[in-house]
Amino acid sequence: MTSANPSPGDVPEKIVAALDRIARGLRSHRQSVASRVGLTPLQLELLQTIDESPRPVIGLLAKELEVSQPTVSDSLLALERKGHVVRRRSDTDRRRTTMELTDSGRELVGEVRRAGEILRSSVAALAGPDQEAVLDILLSLIGNLLDAGIIQVARTCRTCRFYDHRDGLDARCALLQIPLPPAALRVDCPEHEPLLAS
Repeated sequence: MTSANPSPGDVPEKIVAALDRIARGLRSHRQSVASRVGLTPLQLELLQTIDESPRPVIGLLAKELEVSQPTVSDSLLALERKGHVVRRRSDTDRRRTTMELTDSGRELVGEVRRAGEILRSSVAALAGPDQEAVLDILLSLIGNLLDAGIIQVARTCRTCRFYDHRDGLDARCALLQIPLPPAALRVDCPEHEPLLAS
């Protein structure tokens, strides 16, 4: 029989279960959107990642999505055939290939964003300070999971070498020279550079 008052040890387990429930809901929602637009969930994720990534190179896409490079290559080939992406040779390194969205690829990403509006609305229903607190906690979790090797790529402010938050001072971006109040923290920053291993 479970106690009505959980011990402190039960709370982390409940938080993980809640995060898992949210992740399953998001996965199911994305599966539904992907099916509607004639893509697999991975193809849909690739389109979004290419759109958001500062350097959409095949190897980096595989690492970011935590799948094998051949799996990413197969999905990209299918997206190319459908006319949603094109490959471009790097001007600086001819061996490197980057991916770019076509007009139809950008249109699909826009449709996915519109489909995700219900999710954003659910979060937006929280009070402003609660939204900032949740963001703060999630960014801390992402940093911890990155350190533990569970997450492979995180372009968040807190995992960036330019994040400057010394005791007693407000957080700042040392690169952009801007303050970083909780609401300004980025989850996916194009200027991100990983912290150097200590």
